[in-house]
Amino acid sequence: MPWRIRRSIPAGTAPWKVLAEACGLDPRLARLAWLRGVDRPEALAWRLDASWARSTDPHLLPGVDQAVARIRRAIEAHERIVVYGDYDVDGVTATALLVRTLEKLGAEVSFFIPNRFSDGYGLHLECIQELKASRDPGLLISVDCGVRSVIEVAASAELGLDWVITDHHALGAGLPPACAVVHPHLDGYSNPFLAGVGVAFKLAQALLGAVPHPVGADAAFLDGLLKLVAIGTVADVMPLVDENALLVRRGLQSLGSKNGPGLAALLRAAKKEGVPGGQDIAFGLAPRLNAVGRMGGAEDAVRLLLTRDEAEAETLMLRVEALNQERRSIQQDLAARLPEPTAEAFDLVLDPTAHKGVIGIVAGHRMRASGRPAGVCTVIDGIAHCSLRAPEGYDLGELLALAQPFILGGGGHRVAAGLSFEASRLAFVRQALQRGAMAQAQGRDLPPLLVDGAPEELPGDAELVSLEPFGQGFAPPLACLQGVVESTKVFGADHWKVRLAGLPDPITWFAGPSRPEQPVPGSRLAVAAAPQGSARWGRSWLVDAVLGEAVP
Repeated sequence: MPWRIRRSIPAGTAPWKVLAEACGLDPRLARLAWLRGVDRPEALAWRLDASWARSTDPHLLPGVDQAVARIRRAIEAHERIVVYGDYDVDGVTATALLVRTLEKLGAEVSFFIPNRFSDGYGLHLECIQELKASRDPGLLISVDCGVRSVIEVAASAELGLDWVITDHHALGAGLPPACAVVHPHLDGYSNPFLAGVGVAFKLAQALLGAVPHPVGADAAFLDGLLKLVAIGTVADVMPLVDENALLVRRGLQSLGSKNGPGLAALLRAAKKEGVPGGQDIAFGLAPRLNAVGRMGGAEDAVRLLLTRDEAEAETLMLRVEALNQERRSIQQDLAARLPEPTAEAFDLVLDPTAHKGVIGIVAGHRMRASGRPAGVCTVIDGIAHCSLRAPEGYDLGELLALAQPFILGGGGHRVAAGLSFEASRLAFVRQALQRGAMAQAQGRDLPPLLVDGAPEELPGDAELVSLEPFGQGFAPPLACLQGVVESTKVFGADHWKVRLAGLPDPITWFAGPSRPEQPVPGSRLAVAAAPQGSARWGRSWLVDAVLGEAVP
């Protein structure tokens, strides 16, 4: 891939010097922050001083006051409350967080997670009717869903059911007729980047009355909840800037202390010791929790996060690990049997036997391999269900609008979306998406990979921790490694350990199914690699991409 330094540095200057002096930072740390667009010390303070005093009063979040009033009334009247969640990591952590909070307040609470395969995302009237018949709740609280479910909430009123909606997804033309709608995109709220679990956290803080900032026992309890906020926010790829950086950082620090049985088992399974970083969540914890919902019902993921029993935690974690291994195997099989991406503007493929739980992951891999929008479809009862992924610079929302005449439904974000259509109309859908993608690609060059410089320009692992969390909106460090190969060792099916002359730390290379040519001693190598710090093994470098010519 073509590459360049993340931000143009004027010749002969060190524009990050102001940050280094104002914040008392190692210049290499200040440089790393400056390369990510941080020019003012105040913007960096969310990371360097993640104190409660910086957090936003939860009562400023639109809808919170009405939600608190209705929930407190339900608790006082001993109404049954059901938390209605979602099957991804954001929804699972939000569900567990709100259930734990309501239990602390003495509520009679249970939870419900729709099934990815039989129910799909969001509120469904059939599920609501079943909950009415089996649990007879007085109040339902949505987390990470529901803001566009106008019809379902209106129909619930006829069943005698009230709703409090908490969500962070795109708003529709009108709000559902709920007792309260808690949403960070309403009324110019200062942190529109809250994940679903972040919205649930703000509601929990207001319910506890720990405002404007928690102290004492409330602060300790909320720090425990921030463990879930950190996992859900990173997993949902929300920007880790401003208050989100504070909430996730406190959550990561809390995960490094004593954990309940479920989180402790999850950290052991992911082989994470000490205080985890954002990338540990993204590639260690989140995929395991996500696998539960991808392979079936996500209830066990919520139970794992809630359990206080060591034996139950171990049993649930074994089940989660088995599902994650099954997910990996199914995902690899699907990726291997799909045709290679072509030169078409939109790579849309259909496999009628594809597992619905992994098509989004495979679409993402194909998108990254080709640098173009990609979609993978399966077929259920004659209906094609597709997951779409696109690189930055594209807008899947616009592409779905072009395909509207041929599809049954669809929605999502600019770079991640889903749609469904009658399988017989595949050619029409493909043509509409390709034409739209071709138009969006006009004048769009393959963007270069952004790196932070040579390995010696990056701080050490101990120093990097002070800038956590790394992730969306605050990219993980990436160095340009260039030199002569001294040695290569093969381990596993397609993994290499490479050493470069003059580089003291080894390079770990997971070549994957599209294995490039194995480096041989004496050859020259240029790769982008991320530092991987380990208290036990020291630093190594994980290859991200093979580099081509640098962009001036």
